[in-house]
Amino acid sequence: MAIDEKVLSFIDTLRDSGMQVSLAESIDAFEALKVVPMDAMLPFKMALRATLIKSDSDFPLFDALFEDFFSGSEALLDQPAEPGEQDDSPAPDAAELAEMVRDALMAGNAEDVAAMARMAAFAVGNMEGGFGGGGRPLPMMAGAGYYMFKGMEMLDFKRMSAELEGMAAEGELGRDVPPALALEKLQERVAEFRRLMDREIRRLIAIERGTDIVRRSDRMPARPEEVEFLSASLKQVEEMRRILPMLARKLAARIARRNSVGRRGRVDIRNTLRHSISTGGVPLEVKYKKRIPSKPELWILCDVSGSVRTFSTFTLQLVYSLHQQFKAVRSFAFIDRMDEVTDCFANLDVGEAVEEVYRGATVVDGDGHSDIGAALEMFDQDFSSLLGPRSTVLILSDARNNGRDPRADALELISERSRKVYWLNPESRERWDTGDSVIGAYSAHCDEVQEVRNLKQLADFVYRRA
Repeated sequence: MAIDEKVLSFIDTLRDSGMQVSLAESIDAFEALKVVPMDAMLPFKMALRATLIKSDSDFPLFDALFEDFFSGSEALLDQPAEPGEQDDSPAPDAAELAEMVRDALMAGNAEDVAAMARMAAFAVGNMEGGFGGGGRPLPMMAGAGYYMFKGMEMLDFKRMSAELEGMAAEGELGRDVPPALALEKLQERVAEFRRLMDREIRRLIAIERGTDIVRRSDRMPARPEEVEFLSASLKQVEEMRRILPMLARKLAARIARRNSVGRRGRVDIRNTLRHSISTGGVPLEVKYKKRIPSKPELWILCDVSGSVRTFSTFTLQLVYSLHQQFKAVRSFAFIDRMDEVTDCFANLDVGEAVEEVYRGATVVDGDGHSDIGAALEMFDQDFSSLLGPRSTVLILSDARNNGRDPRADALELISERSRKVYWLNPESRERWDTGDSVIGAYSAHCDEVQEVRNLKQLADFVYRRA
């Protein structure tokens, strides 16, 4: 495959992963590749990284996709010839090859280390009878990890590297540099040898079996907007928090475009006929009534128990970042009792308001375990009379009720007084109605029960319903 075809295929891979790569950025990538050396992977990678990626939050996924895509036959752009093809000299045996690798690591020449890595990978294939695996079906063939292990075993690499590290620590390598620096440089060469040998093994396997068989099975790192709320680490939560304002701006722009010119209302008969006078009464131009986007009153009932706190926090922050899309927003927090927290958002920044909700809201009335039924019943008694035909109720909870009465009749009464009721659940659908989940008891009284496990799904829901 030509290099331009490889790059185009890689761009398709980035798009399939959810990254937005425009035609202009693709053209920029090809322009950059005209001025970078094509015999080295690092400049090649950085040129693509700089031209195709717009957000640093996408760097981890890009790096993982790059390593996955350019493994195998596409791992080395120049694809060097296999050892033994340049002349008719016999290939060294395992002992001779091990000595040659040792000398290359001691001498510190990068080209020699790379050449030895290729030679070692080729030798492993010969030792195992070829990377194609004979007549065995592809699923039964050994993977690159197996051949890497056999290669290290053939070279007795663990003992070799330990001996060299001991020599470096004693000052027997690089006599003109301090032992600590000599040891550090040796360890870098050892790591580089292993990396290059692994990549060359994948390349040779791909030549025998095709590129798909050597693609790494490691799970690609999720983008911040695709990280699941319920399993996010502290670092991932911080990344999600960092991109949330940008996501809100993009979402607001999408909603504005949807509601702008082009979203026509019904035909305006009177205006159409009036404008037809200039054309002899023939209505050549149809006039439409101006479409006025509806702005619902939004009532948010937010479960703030520990199991869904991250989900609730981000939902509140996103909704309040888009407050202009709603006529009014009233917020309520609950664990086993309901408390209105709208004033927190009226007087504080969104982030501070969320923290104040957790500190000051009266949401516990008993043992502190979730009792969604009791909270809904309290909301129905105190606030349902204020609901009307423009009221949309948004409930944020995993619907896990600790074995207590779900009191679905309370939600039924809320639904009867509201225009719409939506329930957003951060758990996967496979877990609904398992264990102490009672989402099935509530779904009959909701216009929609939606799985919202990450920021992307949350943004998609708000876009559709705003």
